[in-house]
Amino acid sequence: MCKPTEVRSNALITAQNHGPILVMVAWFLACLLALCTAVRIISRCRSQRLHHLPLSDDIVVVSASLCGIGATVIISTAIDSGLGKRQCLLNSVDMDQIQMKVFISTILFVLALSISKCSILVFLHQLADNTLQRVGVTIIGIVVLIWTLAVMAGIVFECEMPRPWEIWTGKCIPMLPFWITATTVDIVIDATLIILSAHMVWTLRLDYHQKTLATVVLSLRLFLIAASSIRLVFLEQALSHTDPTFTYIPYAITTQCHSTLSVILACTLALRPLTNLLDPGISQHSLKHRRHSKHWSGTTIGGTPYESYDSFALNSKSHIIREPLHTIQRSMSAPTSPATSRNSLNEDILLPEVVLPSRYTKAPPRPPPPRDEERPDLSMFTQTTIIREPPMVTRVGSVRSKVARGKSLKERGLA
Repeated sequence: MCKPTEVRSNALITAQNHGPILVMVAWFLACLLALCTAVRIISRCRSQRLHHLPLSDDIVVVSASLCGIGATVIISTAIDSGLGKRQCLLNSVDMDQIQMKVFISTILFVLALSISKCSILVFLHQLADNTLQRVGVTIIGIVVLIWTLAVMAGIVFECEMPRPWEIWTGKCIPMLPFWITATTVDIVIDATLIILSAHMVWTLRLDYHQKTLATVVLSLRLFLIAASSIRLVFLEQALSHTDPTFTYIPYAITTQCHSTLSVILACTLALRPLTNLLDPGISQHSLKHRRHSKHWSGTTIGGTPYESYDSFALNSKSHIIREPLHTIQRSMSAPTSPATSRNSLNEDILLPEVVLPSRYTKAPPRPPPPRDEERPDLSMFTQTTIIREPPMVTRVGSVRSKVARGKSLKERGLA
């Protein structure tokens, strides 16, 4: 019950005024949002691994941050006009100022949500590796654009002209069905972005650890779905006409938390688990590097690890140049060659190109066997056993007969 006589001038939060709660939360969120945006921009300027990110992503993040901070600041200034107090404590001028500031803050809130979604859409478009994924990202972007235009048109023309901000005292369209529909579509868009991003991450050729970290970071958008659901809970009492300025505080706090979370999640796209997905060198060689960078050999003395030249290239500061083997041999024989001079000046490491064998889908035909005349003579390598028989000897007669016959011949003068 409204009791104007019980208002205390020295109390910040009373039963008749909950506005200071919104002020404290709003400025805390504004400082947190500004800090996250500044860290994102400074990291982009000073980190070498973030230089491959497009400049449009930074523009999107800064624009969404400005809209979020603007909405937070404007809704906090509405406290000075009487937002958070009982309606019986306000006059017609205060009500008009409160409604105008809530109107402007709502427009900036919708812009912050839609622009922050553009950041994740740009990231997913860079991450897509086929036409189907790019078409899906484009369709979601078109839906976000249509949703933004429809909600902005509904906000601008929700009440009778020329005073469209009189959401509590003017003639307006049924705002409860309008905001339920808009919030439901926003929840569906966030859920679609989470599913699409997880699908794109798990189709990449990365190891399980990197995929898990990237999926966890991208799944933080579940907090946005939770914030939208909480906003639906406080939506009916925020649009009530009994005591709107007093019952609007829970909905305003949830709305500011929603816009701040959306911009902070856009800043998290610069974290290492996500930037590694866009780095072609790391995304192509991470799986091979983790599997083959170190091998513990049982034949190595003391079990010292073997490190491949891929891990050496990633960890060392030297620049590796892959050249054909004949070029390296020619440069070694000619000290004045360009390869040698480049190696001596820049301390480059020359490695021969590794020609990978082509894999046949079908086994090649076997060559025909050689002919007999083409076969080599291998007889000298075979051991052959030859049995030699003694020569045939003819025995004519005994030794006596030979001597006697020799004497007879001598006696005859024939010998």
